[in-house]
Amino acid sequence: MAEPLRTLHPVAEDADENDVSPLSSRRGHSSPIKDFSPSNFFRRDGYQKMDADDAQEMVSLDESGQPPRAVPSSSPPPPQLPPIGNASPELGLGGLGISGLPSRNSSTTSAKVGNKRPSSYRKPVRSTTTPPDTPRSHHGLLGSTASTAPSTPMASGHTGGPSIPRSHSQSHSSWDGQSSFVEGAAHLSPPPGSDDGPGKHLGTPATTTSARGTPGQLDTRRELPDEEFDDELFYKGFGRPPSYCSSRGDIHEKRTSWLSITIFALSIYSTVMSGIWLVVAILQPRWGRGISSREGLNPSTGTTLSALISKTIEMTFVTVFVACLGQILTRRAFVRNTIGMTLGEMTMRNWVFQPGSLITHAETIPNAGSTILGALALTATVAATFYTTASDAMVAPKLKYGEWESKELSAHIRASYANPEWVKMVCPSVLGDEDEKYAAESCMNIQFSGQSYRNLRNYMQVWTAINDNGTEALDKLEDRPRGTTLLFDNTTLIGDWIETGAGDVAANFERYSRIVNNVTLAMPHPGVYGAAMDKINGILQPSDLDGVGEYTIKAGVVSPSVNVMCVNMNKDELAPLVYTEWPGAETEQTGVGNQTIGHDAWMNEVPKPEDKDGERNYLNRTAVDDIFRWGPEYERWPPVFQLYPADYNLITNSTVWSSDSIYIMGKNLGAENYTLCELKSWLSPNCSTRFDVSGRAGARMSVNCEDPDDEDIYLHSFAEDQEWASANMDWRWLADGWRLSMDLNGGAYNNNASNARFLTQLALDEPKLPSYLPSMAEALAVYASSTLVLGSTDTPFRHYWEWEETILDPPGPLQAFNASVRTQQYTSGHVSDWQSVFYVVLVLVFAINLFCLIYLVLRSGLVTDFTEPQNLFALAVNSPPSEQLKGSCGAGPVKRDLVVPWRVAYAPSANHYFFEEANSGPWKGKYADQAVSTAREYGQAKTSSYKRLSANKGWI
Repeated sequence: MAEPLRTLHPVAEDADENDVSPLSSRRGHSSPIKDFSPSNFFRRDGYQKMDADDAQEMVSLDESGQPPRAVPSSSPPPPQLPPIGNASPELGLGGLGISGLPSRNSSTTSAKVGNKRPSSYRKPVRSTTTPPDTPRSHHGLLGSTASTAPSTPMASGHTGGPSIPRSHSQSHSSWDGQSSFVEGAAHLSPPPGSDDGPGKHLGTPATTTSARGTPGQLDTRRELPDEEFDDELFYKGFGRPPSYCSSRGDIHEKRTSWLSITIFALSIYSTVMSGIWLVVAILQPRWGRGISSREGLNPSTGTTLSALISKTIEMTFVTVFVACLGQILTRRAFVRNTIGMTLGEMTMRNWVFQPGSLITHAETIPNAGSTILGALALTATVAATFYTTASDAMVAPKLKYGEWESKELSAHIRASYANPEWVKMVCPSVLGDEDEKYAAESCMNIQFSGQSYRNLRNYMQVWTAINDNGTEALDKLEDRPRGTTLLFDNTTLIGDWIETGAGDVAANFERYSRIVNNVTLAMPHPGVYGAAMDKINGILQPSDLDGVGEYTIKAGVVSPSVNVMCVNMNKDELAPLVYTEWPGAETEQTGVGNQTIGHDAWMNEVPKPEDKDGERNYLNRTAVDDIFRWGPEYERWPPVFQLYPADYNLITNSTVWSSDSIYIMGKNLGAENYTLCELKSWLSPNCSTRFDVSGRAGARMSVNCEDPDDEDIYLHSFAEDQEWASANMDWRWLADGWRLSMDLNGGAYNNNASNARFLTQLALDEPKLPSYLPSMAEALAVYASSTLVLGSTDTPFRHYWEWEETILDPPGPLQAFNASVRTQQYTSGHVSDWQSVFYVVLVLVFAINLFCLIYLVLRSGLVTDFTEPQNLFALAVNSPPSEQLKGSCGAGPVKRDLVVPWRVAYAPSANHYFFEEANSGPWKGKYADQAVSTAREYGQAKTSSYKRLSANKGWI
């Protein structure tokens, strides 16, 4: 028959802690279990004494490490717990209400409870406060030790390393039995009618309503309701060896496992793609039509695809590196007698995932970052952080100018230069059928009229701006404003003054003793426009590049030019060239002063260029024959005019025999002299045509002439002894249509036209160029520049004509010319020089990827990565607590805690892995000689935060 439970007595107020321990009876004391003394529990786990009312105060460590005598309390002792059920009378309850072990004579009681030992509060490994009579348990991971004799309640002595299995006889007792025994003891109910008891506070927290504390219990537990905290779970959990945790799988995975294959595949992808990205950044390929708006990949799609690929490289790089980092640390932690791994090193993976942790947790950098592996992790962090930026700067396709390329461009040729029939043919006349004979000519003249007046107006606007702005004097021809015109109404053509030496008015006056205003205006060859647009030359247009592309062409082609030479002559010097001054001339009054005019058939009285015998008649000699190059010496005929023009009027002659020029004569108001101007045109070899096209700024074509540093000048395309073209004979007929369109011969009937009034007022009256006005020759050259543009469209780029017909069938033959081309294309490369710094990022990512790939190849598979949070948590909660991290359970590890080395141990008897210290402290550094902090360093328990947080209800 079982013995009844013995009555439990409260602890005397002046009792020594040995009197509380039930185990003391085995050593000649009254209590059997000293190790479960509350004072001993608190002393080894760093708890401090807390003040409270109506509670028995527990002892704590003093400065010497010895417990002082218990202070008597004025509170009344709790009521005695009567015998309950059939429990053994030898079973005692300590001051905390925790059951003790039976005495050596209570075999019956042991049988009743299944010979199960109650749980003991396990001391952390290497604890400096472990009592001398408490054996090292090595975390209890080798299983529970069965009692060898009734008189031996606990195994004594060191049982070996945790990886050495015990015999079956030593490990047959399971923790489950121990746990059930403690739970049974913890849930003993008080007798009926009792409001409190020694075991009440060990029950379910929800059943604890009394504010009174059990004698010997912490003040905090007495003052705050138990349901707000987890003290009982804390007390039980830290003394419970995880013999129940037998590993379900092996820590090593073969190469053929899905995880190994996945990591290896990601490593190959990241290495190959980062290598390709680096090569692309170095070579900077131009994608041409491969990335354009009309063909190939759309530019926006190309940019998005580049960003997507770079992001996958970054993601796989981070994944693979973190995996390799975990493999290196975990494998090092498995090796016995090594430095293991520290918490600081475990956080290195967070650097790569969360670069901001380098700021928020900077305390891990000095120790973890000072190692080779830490430096590699820091490098990988920087590389991963800036990889997408580096890819965008160095690899992503962007519009970029390439280098100048020397190449041949080609365009179709349809007609000879200054061919009036071709100009008429291509003019968009709408009256072709109704007025077949004159419709084309009328259309051409309208073109001349419109463009010429626009050119002259723009030229006047430039000079007006110069006067308004007070710009400095422009007395050199090469510095003066140049003429402009439009091609196809969307391209601005800018001319240039050439042969400026002949345009020095002062030098000419000194030479000829008269004012000679001689200028030559060269215009760009409009055929370059057609060559740039022709697909056979493969130049991407702005429309191919989302409307924002640009390119530049410097073409070695001829430049159509117009020469205007205006000479001041008095009335007597002009007499040989004016019909009304010839002897026997038939004249009549015009009604304007004393002005006379020849009769209508006056042209029939002008001598023929050749007589019946074939002798040439060069008409009358003048004082300016050498200036205009007239007479038998030059084989050129002078012009003849019907009358002298009145003030502000112009008269013309475009019918001189075998001439390449047209002539215009005018007179300014109040001037004694008349001004006679000669206009002619030729193809100049002294220029190159530059064509700039921009999707945003439009198209612009200009000429660069007589520049010795220009390698693209047309002259360089031929030998130096080449015979260059002279004045073009056809241009005279084109100019004749031009002067008709603006009625430049209106002075023959004194029409007083506005254009004539403006031009005659620009005639020079002194031997120098005015700084505030253009000269008459300059204005006439700009005025006639429209003939250069219309006359050179679809014409040869060379200075000669090589076909029999002057107008060729469409599309016409191709003619090549030398050019330097610089185009914008979508290019993989950096735009600014400073962006070259991102080469470092691309190189680092590729190098680290290559290192990780080699590491994975050399290893025979993967091991469980215990730096991953889920694996780390599972291993940590099933590992013994350690005072090396004392005080870190609330606010987390800091300072010394981060550099304590750990290794992964294994208990084969329980098939269990767990953490253990690789050393009693840090291996090196400022914390190497620093001991574990004592409990008094942590101050009072901070309970208010937990109370507040545990009562809150989350909204996510």
